Amino acid sequence: MSAEASRPKRSIPDLFLLQYLPIIPRGVALDLGAGNGRNSLFLAEHGFEVDAFDHDAESVAELMRAVQERNLPVRAIRNELTTLTILPKRYSLAVIAWVLMFLRRGERDGLVKMAIRGLLPGGFIYLGVFSTTDPGYALCKEKFDEIEERTFFVPKRKMTMHYFLPKEVKELAKGLELIAFKEGYEMDIGHGEPHYHGRIEVVARLPKE
Repeated sequence: MSAEASRPKRSIPDLFLLQYLPIIPRGVALDLGAGNGRNSLFLAEHGFEVDAFDHDAESVAELMRAVQERNLPVRAIRNELTTLTILPKRYSLAVIAWVLMFLRRGERDGLVKMAIRGLLPGGFIYLGVFSTTDPGYALCKEKFDEIEERTFFVPKRKMTMHYFLPKEVKELAKGLELIAFKEGYEMDIGHGEPHYHGRIEVVARLPKE
């Protein structure tokens, strides 16, 4: 087997975000909950410098290896999103994809507000979350304790799981210009075996001063 064939399959960036990439000004991008870098690496290959944060040491190490191999402008940093400090007016794009579900209400609201403060005037934010149409929502309602509205504690994973309503996601982007809003039930082929999620995605822009 060749070295190329033995490498892990490259993850797919979020396609909804990519549709709007042509109108997003190039600069520094913020990727919160970057994982192994499926969005960070793509952005770095398309004109952005990237600050990528994730709490998982293995994912950050994998991302750092890819960055070094491909000589890309990505700073991969291990940090809990709940203790992160985001510099104000630094980013032309903030990506918070598929991580807000794992935070309590105060934590996720605070993180999004801080990310918005981190945007340059005219900068964009992309949010991706699971909705109440996700199969996991019915499962959580049946099996786990609801600790906040539509938020459950999953003992086996020692984590919380929240499922969003559309109005809730729009509220997170309050004060921004809503560029695009998408709600649907879609197959996820970005990791593991193909499976389905109920998803809500938002692209919004901070008004220019």
